Amino acid sequence: MEKGRVVVLDNGGATCKIGFGGEAEPVKVIPNFVAKAKGLKRPFVADLLDTCPDIKGLGVLRPVDRGYVVNWDLQGSIWDRAFSGILKVQPSSASLLVSEPLFSLPSIQRSMDELAFEHFGFRSYLRVPAPVLAYRYETSTLLDSPPPPMPSSLASSSAVSASSASAAASSAMALQAGCGLLVDAGFSFTHAVPIWNNKPLLHAVRRMNVGGKALTNVLKEVVSYRAWNMMDETLIMDHVKESMCLVSLFPTRHLPLARKRDTGNIFRAEYLLPDGVTLQRGQVKDPAAVLLAVKTQEALWEQHREEGEREETLSRRGGGEGREVGRRKKGGDRHDGRKKSGSNERAGKREEGGEGEERGRKRGRRGGEGEREEESQEQEQGGGGGGGGGGEQDEEDEEDEEDEDWDERAGRGKPGATGGGGSSGGGGASAAAIPPGDSGSARRMAGSRGTAGGGGGSASRDGGGGQQPELSLASERFMVPEGLFHPSDFGVNQAGLAETIVASVSAAPRVIHPLLFSNIVLVGGSCQFPFFKERLELELRPLVPDSLPIHISLSQSPVVSAWKGGSNLVRSGEFARRAVTKKQYEELGFERCAELMKHS
Repeated sequence: MEKGRVVVLDNGGATCKIGFGGEAEPVKVIPNFVAKAKGLKRPFVADLLDTCPDIKGLGVLRPVDRGYVVNWDLQGSIWDRAFSGILKVQPSSASLLVSEPLFSLPSIQRSMDELAFEHFGFRSYLRVPAPVLAYRYETSTLLDSPPPPMPSSLASSSAVSASSASAAASSAMALQAGCGLLVDAGFSFTHAVPIWNNKPLLHAVRRMNVGGKALTNVLKEVVSYRAWNMMDETLIMDHVKESMCLVSLFPTRHLPLARKRDTGNIFRAEYLLPDGVTLQRGQVKDPAAVLLAVKTQEALWEQHREEGEREETLSRRGGGEGREVGRRKKGGDRHDGRKKSGSNERAGKREEGGEGEERGRKRGRRGGEGEREEESQEQEQGGGGGGGGGGEQDEEDEEDEEDEDWDERAGRGKPGATGGGGSSGGGGASAAAIPPGDSGSARRMAGSRGTAGGGGGSASRDGGGGQQPELSLASERFMVPEGLFHPSDFGVNQAGLAETIVASVSAAPRVIHPLLFSNIVLVGGSCQFPFFKERLELELRPLVPDSLPIHISLSQSPVVSAWKGGSNLVRSGEFARRAVTKKQYEELGFERCAELMKHS
């Protein structure tokens, strides 16, 4: 047992990160829930889930709902498992540093203080907002790390070098000033938090009601309508999302590829479902198939970057020539003014003389068209049923052309289109087979943004030959994370992540806008999707003025960044100065201790 140690606890909605202050890594990352299996009375608290023989159909009880703790008895049992079962620490001889969400209610803060001091009996205690801790760690990491090297193919371009140097200089200035924008894509929410002088600007914080939990729920609904019924398999679908989903750089281009049923579909991959006999936990069937789409997008992203940098170079080089041409053109216009005015007068006279002839020709054409329409109507009436069938076919062809044009513009299937993919063995369900009254978000994903023409998931059932049950995914792999950029697809009437960032920066003082855009830091579990950072850059650049450089950095450890920030705070000695002791809590009460922790 360790005496005098400071326990650092990052209490997230999905996981709890626990360890001792001053260390580089947490001791363990445990689930922040209690699981109960059907037919078993013993619950599986936190990391005891690893001892469960079969995770199918497990009921999950979470103490955190919509980002805030609502069940303190359940949270206390998870903390007790962390302190006594994992860290082997006696709370009465240790201190506690715990993270809390932004805008936490006083009643929630009071319950957390009571749990720390009265239930566990820690000697001293401090709670800090998780975004502040995460930004503290990311700032120290970015200041210590050298800038990434420029690709050799672009290093020779002077314009690219100047642009990159400007962005790097702005980012370094923002880091030194303690200014930046933290994007926390967490379990319950996604926050955009402007930070100035290492403190959050609370009036400028913006939140999206979409996080990892919402993505998992939508994936469960879509898969349940198209393949297996996975509505009760939260843990399995969490693993499917984390191991197979990715962010598409260009969804409208990738949807036609995901509809293919042949080997040309780079997005199709299979996931082996646990059967409780040969496979206790689910796993990806072919990791190479999952990485195929990632590698393809890497090449596409490099090509896009080179084209963008090349266009920027040409525009910079052609700026002086364009201005000189403009000056010469302006002088020539003044010189040729009289000639153009005279020619315009002569052309106007010729047009007046030819207007009558032009009107006569138009009347003749209209008369000929009317006669041809009458003849075609007589032929259709004489054709009987055959003519009617041809008209219906023409209407169907026109509707198909409209559907295809609608797909190309919006990158989504026509509402009500059947989900392709089907099922081998009768296990699949199409999007058109969604019964009325079911969940609206799944209907939108399966129909509106669905994979008409073969992009839907499918299930392979065990037909008695020993075949492992598997789940096939195609467009679901990149359409589910699309909810972070287009929440309206999930029925959430909110702006996307790029618009949320712009709204957050706009609410901050105008003088620090360049610093905020030049130092955007991504943390949170949902940021781990491949190409999340690149897609955000593509979405954000058109919304920001060209004069403001954008620099986005992805945390090397987005899940434990807040914990590492707390560990750094303990190492620096700041915890000893800011923490509230148990004696102060007993003498001053909750309100006074809250003020001390807020203004320390």
